Amino acid sequence: MKPQPFLYGRLVYLRGIEREDLKGPMLYWNDDHEVTRYLMRGAYPSTLMQLEHAYEALQNSKTDIELAVISKENHKHIGVTGLHALNGITHSAEFRVLIGEKAYWGKGYGTEVVQLMLVYAFELLNLHKVWLGVNSANIAALKSYQKAGFVQEGELRNEVYRNGRYYNAIRMSMLRNEYEELKSTWNIFPEIREQFPR
Repeated sequence: MKPQPFLYGRLVYLRGIEREDLKGPMLYWNDDHEVTRYLMRGAYPSTLMQLEHAYEALQNSKTDIELAVISKENHKHIGVTGLHALNGITHSAEFRVLIGEKAYWGKGYGTEVVQLMLVYAFELLNLHKVWLGVNSANIAALKSYQKAGFVQEGELRNEVYRNGRYYNAIRMSMLRNEYEELKSTWNIFPEIREQFPR
């Protein structure tokens, strides 16, 4: 039986991560230095045992949600995304996304994942704020988050060490009222209205 999609857009759908996924491409993304060039992850080699430990921890977590990113065209597992450090008092969470399959870069898949996760955060989880950190040298990601409507809050100096040097990290966020103003302009909204009728 195929896992049920949890959220879907035009290009991708998101579903829960299954144990079988751990033996697929997820095992290799962290070891691909081009994929992890600007990320905290990738400093240590990946093993199946590490992924299994992380999977078990997620099953029992009340503060972390991680989903598989699946291409609608061919049902290929192309990445992971999640909301982490969920805080029930401030109604906030950290957003993360990794498109591990390089053939899907620069084609709108990441943008749609951002939008779907913001819908999830604000419409289903009733969050007030979604924040993220991005390497200051990752210009493509910075532009993508700015285009999505994230606002820069500050800069953390020498926060990331990769590629033999330190990088600053940019902290960005979106508030619920900013999301409400932006969401109707997104291409995914015909699909979203089907999933969240009002």
